[in-house]
Amino acid sequence: MAHAGMVGGEAARGQRGIGPRRPPLDARVRFLYGMPTMRRRTLPEIQMAASLLRQRGGLPASSPILNAADLARTATSLRVYQRPLPLGIRGLLASVGGRRPTLVVNARLPVVDRNVSAAHELGHWVLHLGATPDAGGRGERRRREWEADRFALELLLPETLVRRVLAERCCSAGTAAVRLGVRQTYLARRLRGLRLADQPFLRRGSPVRGFSDTT
Repeated sequence: MAHAGMVGGEAARGQRGIGPRRPPLDARVRFLYGMPTMRRRTLPEIQMAASLLRQRGGLPASSPILNAADLARTATSLRVYQRPLPLGIRGLLASVGGRRPTLVVNARLPVVDRNVSAAHELGHWVLHLGATPDAGGRGERRRREWEADRFALELLLPETLVRRVLAERCCSAGTAAVRLGVRQTYLARRLRGLRLADQPFLRRGSPVRGFSDTT
């Protein structure tokens, strides 16, 4: 969402795909996305980036992420902090004086909002490496925000996970959202995007398997 300075790091150069030794996530992602020009990212690229980050953190697509800030600590080279930030700033990336990039999440936010904010900033780090806050015009900045939002959605609610929750009927939509680490409106947005918004568990009081209201 907000950035201070430049998101640090150089694109990995000279690599040709992912070989049997599998380079670290940073190198793989930077090979794919760390180009000098901030071109538009396609949806398959964003999905691949989110999947790579999950792999690096040892999280299969069927597992919820309840703390994306912890994932950032274990799966990336970012320094990660939760600090009180001014009203209106949900999170930011900063790289000052060539130091290791830092991800800061607003500690004033509710837990589920901090989760989404951290995932959003991770999207900027993965997809927009080297971009400054004011790079490009208003349209370019809006595009980058959309891409980071989409990355967060794919990271926190991959289709495999959402369909698993729908297939197991045992709790309400609100409880399912809590167990997935997001707000109910965020889950509903994902379901609409997957054209699954007519599923019975979205109606108040309907059960959904796998996430019990009482356990």
